[in-house]
Formats: sequence, C-alpha cells, structure tokens
Amino acid sequence: MKNFKIRNLVLGEGEPKVCVSLIASNFKELFAEAMRVSKLDCDIIEWRADYFMYINDLEFMRKAAYFIRYAIEDKPLIFTFRTQEEGGGQAIDDDFYFYLNHYMIKTGLVDAIDLELSRLPEFNMNIIDFAKENSVKVVISHHNLQKTPSAEQLEEMLTDMKTLGATVGKIAVTPNDFDDVLEILKASNNMKNNHPEIPFMLNGMGEIGKLTRLTGELFGSVLTFASNGKQSSAPGQMSIEEVRSGLKLFNKEEEKRSDYFG
Repeated sequence: MKNFKIRNLVLGEGEPKVCVSLIASNFKELFAEAMRVSKLDCDIIEWRADYFMYINDLEFMRKAAYFIRYAIEDKPLIFTFRTQEEGGGQAIDDDFYFYLNHYMIKTGLVDAIDLELSRLPEFNMNIIDFAKENSVKVVISHHNLQKTPSAEQLEEMLTDMKTLGATVGKIAVTPNDFDDVLEILKASNNMKNNHPEIPFMLNGMGEIGKLTRLTGELFGSVLTFASNGKQSSAPGQMSIEEVRSGLKLFNKEEEKRSDYFG
C-alpha cells in the first residue's frame, strides 16, 4: 500500500491511524474540546466545522483554526464541512462550500481538507490543485447513510477519487446485514491487492459495521475513526481504547499471516 505523510505522520504503514473529531457549536466549546482531545491517544484530529455556528464569519473561522492549531500542537488537522445530505450538522450552498474550503486552505492552519465526491464533478476543480500547491492534503469522501453499494461500485468510487486528485479516498457506508459487511471487506481487499497505489479508508457505520473499523491492516484501510469520548461523528464509532485494542489484535493476526506466507 502506498504511504504518504501528513504533517509528521505517515499513513499507509503499520496499523491504520486513528482520527477523532472536534464537534462544537461555539468557540469556547471548540477550544475546550481541542485541548481535551489533544491529550487523547489519537493520531489525527478532524474539525467538523458543520457543527460550528460561525461558518459565515471567515475571519472568526481563521481565529478558531488558529486556536485549534495551538491546542493540538503538532497533530495533523483535517478541516471538514460535512453537508446535510451526507449526515452533516447544517446546510450550506455549493458556492460557499467551496469558498469556505478555499479560505481554510489559505490560512495555512489545516493539513488536509475533506471534499465530498458528489460535489466535485459538477464544479470547478481548481480547489484540488490549489490545495496541493499549498501543501494541503485532499481527502475525497462519500457517505451513504442508508445502504452499502456493491463491492464493484465501492471500488469504482475509490478509483474515481484518485483520478480526481485525492491524496486519500474515504468511504463510509451503512451495512444492513453481514452480506453488506462482506461487500465492504471484499472491496477493501480488492483495492489493497489490485490498486496499492491508492491510499483509502473504507468502513461501515452502525453496529453491524464495527468490524470494518478495526480490520484496516488486514484489508488495506489507512485510517479509522473513533469517538472523541463525548460525541461520535458517525454511527457505530467506538472509543479510542476499543479501537486501539482491536487494531492491535488484528495487527497480530496480520503478523502471523505474514510469517506463515513469508
């Protein structure tokens, strides 16, 4: 699997890296959450700006990002505005969605931005080039809160994300039974074996999808999300302690498999 660096962290080698989200509506809550989350056993922090009430005040957004950066020190920061259509906290029109991401890139305070796949093909793609020119990684994402597409469809989306310029492709879907879980794992395994040049995260939300959050080292995902200890940014997120324990368990299985076939 191809690896890449975000700030001082390398994704794509060893266990999947663990990300937690900042979810706050005002500055006081946001700064307190950033200070608290920075002390957790996570590798990456995501600012879910769709829960923040001041998104229309760009100067205030820059100040908020500055204080997050101060609080989390050298941990990588992903800026994410998740739209309501994909489970986000508030509505936003497409023009401002891209303008906001463009502005946050310019601040120099975020290490990556998350852009939704469904919005990219119909709009100006310059934002991806602009991010890369400013050394900001691009996560292209897709979230399905109702169902799980077929393995073939999941693979196609991930390859489309890479073609559009993603540093990493991220897909979170909703399995309704264990057949859906197998589709997720099948797609992950196919991507790992057939497209090692594409870093990706692919998991299932909800209770049924929990297994997929822990098996990244076996099936290729470079990143997984955990609860921040108070709130979850998606259904089915486990605590950091649960995620770390599960990752270590599957890491041992991967080491055994490598020794057996090595």
